[in-house]
Amino acid sequence: MKCRAVAAAAFVAVASLVVAPSLASPSQAGVRRCTSGYSYAGVAGRDGASGIAATISASALPTVWTGHAAAWVGVGGIRQGLGHSSEWLQAGTAAFPRIGLRLYVEEVSRGDTRRFADLGPALVGRRYRIRVVETGHDVWRAFVNGRRVGEPAFLPTPGGSWRPVATAESWAADRAACNRYAYRFEGVLALQSGRWRALTEAERVGSRVTRDRSGFSALR
Repeated sequence: MKCRAVAAAAFVAVASLVVAPSLASPSQAGVRRCTSGYSYAGVAGRDGASGIAATISASALPTVWTGHAAAWVGVGGIRQGLGHSSEWLQAGTAAFPRIGLRLYVEEVSRGDTRRFADLGPALVGRRYRIRVVETGHDVWRAFVNGRRVGEPAFLPTPGGSWRPVATAESWAADRAACNRYAYRFEGVLALQSGRWRALTEAERVGSRVTRDRSGFSALR
């Protein structure tokens, strides 16, 4: 089955959409500096799919100096849609400086701007079942614990299907300290030919991925 490239969505937190609790900002004294930009730790299906699902949890509150540290499932990517347009839909959890851990969904429909929806706080240790599914021709929706969230995303492709992705993601500013996280992905499934199947024949995205029978852990 022909498939589109792995999602490379540039996750952006819109600060005005998030109500920040009064969390102390960690000190950066004595911590290692990171190169700027995005880093990933996850898996991507080798073939196209019409859905991706995983149970996501954080075993500890991520330490985020700048940017974010997220764990998500989704499809699409930068300049991967028709006419090299950027199209994607992803949902999961993300942590930000001074804000803590949040549930979110983010989508970029063809020809549209990025839309980020804060779904409220996520709890450390709690498991969230996240799904991103094609519900109509080129129309995708996100679900959290069985509940539909966000707006529909229109994600047409030049041909074939999107590759499903389940990954942790970190973004840090230039010369900032490295963000730290410990995310867990369980029951990772892809919807192919009308059936949910375990995403066993997947390739690794990034590094620091430890796989086991029930899923994988992403640590940084």
